[in-house]
Amino acid sequence: MYKFLAFALIITIVLIAFISCATPTNEEPVNKPDSEIENEQIPANGDINKNTNKKEERVDPELPETDFDGYTFTFLTHMQTVDTDWVNDIPMEILSESETGEPINDAVYKRNDIITDRYNFNIGFVPFADEKAALKKSVQAGEDIYDAVIIFNNNVPGVITGGMLIQTNQLPYIDQSKPWWDPAVKSIGIDNKNFLFGGDLLILDNEATNVLLFNKNLFADYDMPLPYNLVKDGKWTFDALNELVVQVSEDLNGDGIMSGHDDRFGLLVYKDTLHAFLVGGGGALAIKDKNDIPYMTVANEHSLRVSEKAMEIMYNENFVVNCQVHGVNYIFSFEERRALFLWARMRAVESFRNMEDEFGILPMPKIDETQERYYSLVNPYTGAMLGVPKTIGDPERTSLILEALCAESRYTLQPAYYDVVLTRKYTRDEESNDMLDIIFNSRVYDIGAVYSFGNVFIDYIELTLTQNRNVMSYYDKNAEKMQKAIDKTVDLFRSFD
Repeated sequence: MYKFLAFALIITIVLIAFISCATPTNEEPVNKPDSEIENEQIPANGDINKNTNKKEERVDPELPETDFDGYTFTFLTHMQTVDTDWVNDIPMEILSESETGEPINDAVYKRNDIITDRYNFNIGFVPFADEKAALKKSVQAGEDIYDAVIIFNNNVPGVITGGMLIQTNQLPYIDQSKPWWDPAVKSIGIDNKNFLFGGDLLILDNEATNVLLFNKNLFADYDMPLPYNLVKDGKWTFDALNELVVQVSEDLNGDGIMSGHDDRFGLLVYKDTLHAFLVGGGGALAIKDKNDIPYMTVANEHSLRVSEKAMEIMYNENFVVNCQVHGVNYIFSFEERRALFLWARMRAVESFRNMEDEFGILPMPKIDETQERYYSLVNPYTGAMLGVPKTIGDPERTSLILEALCAESRYTLQPAYYDVVLTRKYTRDEESNDMLDIIFNSRVYDIGAVYSFGNVFIDYIELTLTQNRNVMSYYDKNAEKMQKAIDKTVDLFRSFD
């Protein structure tokens, strides 16, 4: 008997070791050293945001039972005061007073009802046109009036370097290994210090994700197969896109002059599209080294190659229109069947809910087929992240409530956004549903764009306004300024407790 048990134990240990070695993992290093950076340099983040479109086994947060005795948990939020196409007047993912039949509103109402009843608290929010200034005033005064803040991406650098937020590891009940938190946000921390969260409590990070829209009716008119299989087979590349773009160009009004206002083109772009192509092709303005310190990569070999290929597409005015250069309204052009492809953020999809033609959604293409995965950039302008003010009085209460709300959002808010709003209301086919899985599972941030070291983000995308191709020349002139900006930012992070 003892011999048999010993033999069984040995066999069990061997099997466990074999399974451990053989089982693939989605985890990859947050930062690849230079020696490992070949065709891709944006770090892979594993399952960045496991899709909420397919049914999955529910995971509940590991939180204690408690009673907050009617406490009002207050969000400081943005309030949009100008007309834009990328954000609501106030964040719709925070508060809902009653059910109305609108999917997002009702999901928020249901989530809040479940969590506030469970822990006996209320939810409030205070909107400001400049949430950064409001947060700074509160923190400098030492006030404990906001439990959490939703920050626009373009306000992130000033908020973090201003020392206004508490580090994420000082919030005890938040478990960022759980699927309702987005690990991609860690890529914008520095010196192993992180102050921001992204996850299922938010919608604007989804809305800010870069995509390509395409007109299905035009594909039929030109007798071209839809590009879904190219994406699924890993063959959706810059060259594949360009081959389709150059097949569509037509002088619709017959005046002999190709105009973005009247004629048909293969692709509509904006200046931001260059950065979306750069990241989609595995490049970046900056990444971080093994010590979690950023360094510029906009002019390294791979990024230069990606920029060159992107510019070859974007600067071909026989087939491509830069809407900002030519003052073209992308909504009218795409709706009127005057563009095969349109670069956009997910938010723009809502603009086409009444479009007569059928349209689909694709991720940004890869540089070539050797690139292992797709990368979907979260736009540095239009997204939002979540932080906790440094003056918070009760980190345990704050972290418990945020963890509970974000976890429940995964099973209420995100399905409403993903399934109902996108796949049933706006997009028109099941294949786009699959594309959304790929897009949201490949979401990334470029730290060089978020902090725009030495104004690199604006300078880089504005090269497109004059069709300037000389990225290397720009870098040589500004490298010292960029490095000084990095050094200053790193010093600030190192000074934080």
